[in-house]
Amino acid sequence: MANLKDSLKETFDITDLGIPTRIVGIEITKTADSLTISQPLYIESILWKHKMEDANPVSTPLDPNHKLVPNSEQQEPNRSNAYAVNRLAAYTANPSLEHYGAAKRLLRYIKGTK
Repeated sequence: MANLKDSLKETFDITDLGIPTRIVGIEITKTADSLTISQPLYIESILWKHKMEDANPVSTPLDPNHKLVPNSEQQEPNRSNAYAVNRLAAYTANPSLEHYGAAKRLLRYIKGTK
């Protein structure tokens, strides 16, 4: 039985470039027992954009002892990476300083994961 690569070669004119190491900015690292994907350059660009490239990393994306609540003050929305992003996204229409602080913590966490 032919493998997928051989079947594709029979139908299409393709070139085998080997095992990929980068696809659309995602770095791929394969070892004997794992496959890791990462985006360190993208993380660096996000940190630089928000002037947080020198921030100290943290071990968790959100402070587990701090509950986010809706902002009680009405503000114009500011139009200017999973669970933490989803939680923060719920407050994008009317963020408070507390929400900005949580977003900065998330960026510090991402810095530590790159």
